Amino acid sequence: MANGNPLPRLPHAWQAADELADRPTAFYNALLTEHFVLESARGITVSESSSRASLYLMTLSSSLVAFGFLAQTPIAFGFLGVIIPVVFLLGIFTYERLVETSLEDVVALASIQRIRRFYSTLLPGADEYFPRPVEGRAPNELLEIGRNDSWRNIFFTTSTAVAVVNSIVAGAGIALALDVLAFTGQQAILTGVVTAAVMSVLHGVYQRHRYTIVKRLIYTQDAVTLLRSAGDNDD
Repeated sequence: MANGNPLPRLPHAWQAADELADRPTAFYNALLTEHFVLESARGITVSESSSRASLYLMTLSSSLVAFGFLAQTPIAFGFLGVIIPVVFLLGIFTYERLVETSLEDVVALASIQRIRRFYSTLLPGADEYFPRPVEGRAPNELLEIGRNDSWRNIFFTTSTAVAVVNSIVAGAGIALALDVLAFTGQQAILTGVVTAAVMSVLHGVYQRHRYTIVKRLIYTQDAVTLLRSAGDNDD
């Protein structure tokens, strides 16, 4: 009680939506909050990708510098036998997470486009300021990976750059191992080059597969949203 007067009855949290006096305004505020959260999520994915890629490349470069100091010592090959698997595993973990963050960014962008589609219907002429995606693309999309049908875009992602470098590390490790096992230098180098090339292709195929799955889910969700909107307009 406050000043002898009973406190007003407050609805339970799950009943709050039923007690809203102005649901359209509440929905609009929630939509703005969701838009802000999605933009923040995209920024976080970019920041995390940069940090992870930098960590991997710094580890690799530091290892090469350390090997340079040990190159003329008896433990040089032993050092490579330890550090190459470590760098390679770090590269695999980094690559997988880079693919994940890029997919998260694509999904967040698709959600933002759905919100922008709602913005474009608020007033006549609003679609000029919130252009809708055409054939899966939007004018304000700087990164088309995951929404574009061209496989060539796979080669221009941070995850692919790390995958190629890591594949070269693996190829170099295989070549050194074969050289130690008394293979000829030419055979060892050729095997290392083939290993690096095959691993690079496999990384690209895997990444393309992941993007295809996400793109299919996004298009399905967009189609369902459009059908619901058309049904509401008919009603």
